[in-house]
Parts: sequence; structure tokens; C-alpha cells
Amino acid sequence: MILQPAQRFAAALDAEDYEGVLATLAADCRYHAPEGLPIGPDEIVASYRQNGATARDRFEKIEYQSRVEAVGTADALITFLDRVLLGGAWHEFRCRQRIRIGAAGLIDEIRHEEIPGERERLQQFEVGAGGRNTGAPS
Repeated sequence: MILQPAQRFAAALDAEDYEGVLATLAADCRYHAPEGLPIGPDEIVASYRQNGATARDRFEKIEYQSRVEAVGTADALITFLDRVLLGGAWHEFRCRQRIRIGAAGLIDEIRHEEIPGERERLQQFEVGAGGRNTGAPS
């Protein structure tokens, strides 16, 4: 049961289908994001949309993939893989989001989790490839 909404959410993010993301979120969903705590579908989708726009501005090309696994009766862990192209070279950046599915089958909570060393490797890649900024694509 929890894998289906988690997979729909991850696939919608991978495709930058923000209407699809909206459809997976509960009205009072909370997103514990690196930039703060957006609450509710509109704020959460705006955060994802901004991150996507920022990544497209910084990289020549970006490709999104994800893997979803159940980690309890109501939780799923999504590992996101962002492949970015800059200066003719590719780099892979990974992060995770732990999501909680409520009784209605919608996402009640999202917790962003950094994978140790990933952000630093992305920053090194971007500087080496001549990038102007050193954040994360997602």
C-alpha cells in the first residue's frame, strides 16, 4: 500500500510533473527541507519547482531517477539520483527523502536526508567544471 503513493510521488518529481506531485500530498503535509519547513501541497510544490528551475539554470542538462523502498508500515525511503552535465562532464548527486503515508493514502510528511559527502562532491565537481554556484540540484 505505501509503495504505490511513494512511487507516484517519486515518478512525478522525476518527471517534474508538479500537478502529479500535488495529487500525492495531504492538505497538511510537512516537508522538512534543507531550506525550511514548507507546509501544505502548494508550498511544498513551490519548493520543488524552485529547486528544479535552479538546477536547470546551473547545469547544461539534468536527468532525474529515483528508487523507492518500504521502511515500515507507513514509511518509505526514496533515494533520488540527479545526473548533471556541466562543462561536458557528468556527475551523479544522491539524496534521500523519507516519507510517511497517512490513512488516506496521501503523504503526510517528507523528511529530506543528506547522504554524507554527496553535497561536497557536487560542489567540487561544479567548481572543477567551471560552475558559478555550489549548491545541490534537488
